[in-house]
Amino acid sequence: MGFSRISSLLAAMSALSLAAASGAEPERKPGEATVTVSAEAQPVEVTRTPGPVRIVEAEELTRLGSRTLAELLEVLQPGAVMASGGPGATASAFLNGTLSRNVVVLLDGLRLNDPTGTSPDLGTLSLVGIARVELVLGPASVLYGSDAIGGVIALTSVARGPDGFHGQAGLKGGTDGLLGGTARAQVAETWGWIAAGAETQRQDSSFPGDAFRQAGGFLRLGTTLGPAKLTGFYRNSGQTASVPFTTLAWPGFGRSYEPQRETRARQESWGSSLRWSLAPELVLENTLQALSGSTGDPSGPLRQQTDRSFRRVEDQLTLHWTPAKTFRLSARLEGREDVAHAKNYFDPSLFVNVLYRGEGRDLAGALESRWSILEGLDWVAGVRRDAGHRNLTRLDTGQRSRAGSAEAGTWRSGLNWVVAPQVRLYASAGQGFRMPNTTEFALNAQAEGQDGSTYPIAPERSRTVQVGATGLLAGHWEYRLEAQHTRISNLLAYVYDTSFSFPPLFTSHYANQGRVRAQSLEGALGWRGGADLAYGWDLILRSQETRDLDHNVAGQAFGQQNTAIVRHPFFTGAIAAFVQAKRWRADVRLDRVGARYDIHDTSYQVISTGKPYRELSVGGSFEPMKNLVLALRGEHLLQPRQSVQDWLSGRYDQDGDAALVYGFPAPGPRWSLSATWRW
Repeated sequence: MGFSRISSLLAAMSALSLAAASGAEPERKPGEATVTVSAEAQPVEVTRTPGPVRIVEAEELTRLGSRTLAELLEVLQPGAVMASGGPGATASAFLNGTLSRNVVVLLDGLRLNDPTGTSPDLGTLSLVGIARVELVLGPASVLYGSDAIGGVIALTSVARGPDGFHGQAGLKGGTDGLLGGTARAQVAETWGWIAAGAETQRQDSSFPGDAFRQAGGFLRLGTTLGPAKLTGFYRNSGQTASVPFTTLAWPGFGRSYEPQRETRARQESWGSSLRWSLAPELVLENTLQALSGSTGDPSGPLRQQTDRSFRRVEDQLTLHWTPAKTFRLSARLEGREDVAHAKNYFDPSLFVNVLYRGEGRDLAGALESRWSILEGLDWVAGVRRDAGHRNLTRLDTGQRSRAGSAEAGTWRSGLNWVVAPQVRLYASAGQGFRMPNTTEFALNAQAEGQDGSTYPIAPERSRTVQVGATGLLAGHWEYRLEAQHTRISNLLAYVYDTSFSFPPLFTSHYANQGRVRAQSLEGALGWRGGADLAYGWDLILRSQETRDLDHNVAGQAFGQQNTAIVRHPFFTGAIAAFVQAKRWRADVRLDRVGARYDIHDTSYQVISTGKPYRELSVGGSFEPMKNLVLALRGEHLLQPRQSVQDWLSGRYDQDGDAALVYGFPAPGPRWSLSATWRW
């Protein structure tokens, strides 16, 4: 797609909206956000930041009932999340056609990414204690550092509410043995506030032994001491999910159903934050967090596990200076230390994997400025520099070595122009980067110990351009048109280089090789109307391509040689509608995830899915009495209910609705009924 055509479309839509704009701002949907807290260093109106942001507030989170971050993103950005099965299964995000490792997940501004994993697993991230989720699309490395090439998923915890004692409690039940409960309460007085909550749930599936269990809780408290606001927090979540779908020992031997295989995940975080108004124009913020996590991956039948764990301590110090209403400057200093334990360091002399400890230290400095050049015209720019190193220690021998180090700089600049109260144009450009992680450094250190060669690796790099237009028409219509072009170079690829001669050499390693280009165009149109009875609909259409620039010939351009571009649907569409009165609401949504390349689960060859995946969900809520809400929700209504024999025989392999990721059955139709009491 050419950017000249995109620019013409943006200009045409802006001219149309200027001609049709009315003076009155239409009423918004309940819970629709107007401020983003993650797109820039300080909170800013969504219509004043030069980039695409999607936001889900607390009311919408409750209505959707998503248990994990993966389930929520399937609704928020259709086609961007690929889940290998039902609840709790491995799920990766592919934002704007970039790779699954090009995403950063934040909790209250601090990273949740596991340093032992190559990409964040959204299927293991619980939403307990979360009041708001923001999806920032596009490069955000200038704010959040490594990995933020495709975007950022920012979770915001429950904050202080109205004075007094209030909260909610709920029960949920449904098909496939769904049973869960949640409770949350908060006290807020002049001395401060305290909030706490917990939730637990379980669900089976139509496959025997395929179960999901989840539990978690949180505690937050805060107070104000003169010009300083202090907040303390604690959060704990864990889950267990069966992973029965696997293959026999060698490629091409077929599938094997092993219901005892499971994955376990747990995360715990605690810390404190300070916001101190040093002067009317000067504010200091500091957040200190300790985060720990553990993951057990299935390594065989009968609940055999390969365990990974990590601990992280991170401090983020930010100084905001606003000398005038039209200008502000933010300076940030970050320090982070990771300690990870894993068992994927192979010793060929022992023919076993040995346990190692990886230690990482990172330091970064960033500067961001915002300048209102004219009324409605804002310029945002930022620069950042990161440096880090990794050490590796074999726990059986105590041998310690420097596994590697890397540093990178990045920048971002953008213009946002609110042409009229209902018309907004934006354009931005920037760079992103991804530092090699502990696992990649460890594998290369293993290879170097085998043959004495050096296997240096450097950060992945990206360049992105974004343009967009959003606005309102005639008081009822809402639209947006957004385009993005990203080029990623220095891709870190796994190079299989193992010799089984005697003595064997296990020198497989990571190397910087390959380039990918991702570009997309997304348009959305919505309509809102009604007063006592409100109603509306939304249509989203998205076209994208992710092209392998190193195999850019017929039959190879989109993934026959490079698996970095699999699971990127070429076309995605969604249509949703709602009707809402004072005491009830009804919703319906249909998503269509188009054809894409994937990896065959038994031959490991790159294939085309051919047919689209469709997702139909419906929901309804009713308030029979004040403060009590009953909700009914149906999901996966177009997916076939499969049996073990169906999967083993591949009966539904050519049915697009049967799997989002090839070879991993999508959950069948499910219904749930919940009751929530608020006080």
